[in-house]
Amino acid sequence: MNTIMAAHELPPSPNGEPAEAGIAHFIAEAEPLDSLVTGGFLDRQDGHYVAQELRTPQLRRAMKYSVCLATDPDIGHFYQDDGEADTDWRRRRARTVRDHCSVCPVRAACAELALREGDTAGIRGGLTPERLKRRLAEERLRLDAAVTEDHRTAQEQQERIAAAHEVQRLAAQYLGGSVPADKREKNRLAVTTALQRRDELVAAHRRDAGWTEAA
Repeated sequence: MNTIMAAHELPPSPNGEPAEAGIAHFIAEAEPLDSLVTGGFLDRQDGHYVAQELRTPQLRRAMKYSVCLATDPDIGHFYQDDGEADTDWRRRRARTVRDHCSVCPVRAACAELALREGDTAGIRGGLTPERLKRRLAEERLRLDAAVTEDHRTAQEQQERIAAAHEVQRLAAQYLGGSVPADKREKNRLAVTTALQRRDELVAAHRRDAGWTEAA
């Protein structure tokens, strides 16, 4: 079983920040999402590099560790009130970031999720609406590519699920006592073909994720 790296073991880039290629490899080889959270990889200064390598469903699952879910704060803390003076809002949102976002173990995932969903109305992951909008504009190409990859992986997951269901359906027919003997060989071949398709999809998914065969 792989063990999670300590924070200082992430591969550095020349300027001292983790290299994106190294982080992508780390995400592929790391323990599941729980370990990324408990290891502090989504709340450090460079947590956004890790969050960018996660798929949207993983980002959403990370929210179960959020301070917001644990404490259920007044949602109004994160939004400017109608008619509220900008100076009052800036002071209030600074308190919100300090009291909630700065201590949240998944703030980087929260910010990345907001960017992928285009949600810039309030404070997300410690980022103000202004900073969210600026990053949305600056990282448009990257975010578009991330959303496209989210859709691709979701489609591939559905294909793997459908392939597994097909194996079960054909196997039930093959094992059924009511199947005439002359159709059993045909059904057996169909099951074999379905198993091959399922295994090919699973193997491709493992390769894309960087997983290796179990020892």
